[in-house]
Amino acid sequence: GKVLVFLDSHCEVNEMWLQPLLTPIREDRRTVVCPVIDIISADTLTYSSSPVVRGGFNWGLHFKWDLVPLSELEGPEGATAPIKSPTMAGGLFAMDREYFNELGQYDSGMDIWGGENLEISFRIWMCGGRLLIIPCSRVGHIFRKRRPYGSPGGQDTMAHNSLRLAHVW
Repeated sequence: GKVLVFLDSHCEVNEMWLQPLLTPIREDRRTVVCPVIDIISADTLTYSSSPVVRGGFNWGLHFKWDLVPLSELEGPEGATAPIKSPTMAGGLFAMDREYFNELGQYDSGMDIWGGENLEISFRIWMCGGRLLIIPCSRVGHIFRKRRPYGSPGGQDTMAHNSLRLAHVW
């Protein structure tokens, strides 16, 4: 298709989740969009709504969630307006296929897990794109308590990928 949608395998979509993601991409093919990521309990599979947050990062290049200031939610569109986000979670987003290819897809120098979301977020912003959270699109995600798999040779892939991110960008 013209638009690629990435969703972790441990997600559950809501009704009418896709349509709000497609509109900003149709308006500008260099727009990358993310739904609000709701929480599904890993123990009980109970679904609960998340507050409207956007991606950020700390000086250690670790992803974090930041609350969106109320002043940004009080515009003409209210709480339904797309929200600019510095970074994204990485496993739940949609983007134009050609733009994904122009950006170079995922960095093949990254190992398994960790930091790839910040790397592609930086690349989107630095290569003329924009990254938005779309409040009208909600997808549930099971947040595991621990990583369910190891790394080859016990390597710390998060550290490897964070160092690569720092060196590349």
